[in-house]
Amino acid sequence: MFEGENVRLRSIELTDLDAIMENWNNLKLRRFLHEPRPFSRVEEEEWIRSTWRRRKAGTDFQFAIEHKETKEFLGTAGLFSLNQVARSIELGIAIHAEKNWGKGYGTDTMKVLLEFGFNYLNLNSVRLRVNDFNVRGIKTYKKVGFTEVGKLRQANFVEGKYNDMIFMDILREEWEKMKQK
Repeated sequence: MFEGENVRLRSIELTDLDAIMENWNNLKLRRFLHEPRPFSRVEEEEWIRSTWRRRKAGTDFQFAIEHKETKEFLGTAGLFSLNQVARSIELGIAIHAEKNWGKGYGTDTMKVLLEFGFNYLNLNSVRLRVNDFNVRGIKTYKKVGFTEVGKLRQANFVEGKYNDMIFMDILREEWEKMKQK
């Protein structure tokens, strides 16, 4: 388990399935995740099992996010699509319940993921994709040191209109400078 100020990242377990399903198909959340279609309970159970296989293979590292003190399930986050030659990986995060948005859990989780990636996986860079309308997410990513490196214009179709996909990344040396501040 890896800990931040208020969050703990741990393996996703089958016992998390009820908590995942509680908010996972909510369109307020799904609109930010590049995939609006709903997922069944069986699909999510298969996904949980697949996280174990991919972690064992050393390609993906998915975590449940829980509150350190209350142990409340807050969401999921992870590093995936490892490029072993370039020592790079993609990051994804979802704070599931709207009641937990804007409370700093995302920022805390991002810091823990970056610490894990740079100090345990020996990564050189971490990248992510974000919809241009996800202002709160972009603000969080910049706060922890990510820089916009490009965009795909009209790459997604969400709620009846096309939106740009923004690409951001952070290098190990940038992360180390951020930690010194």
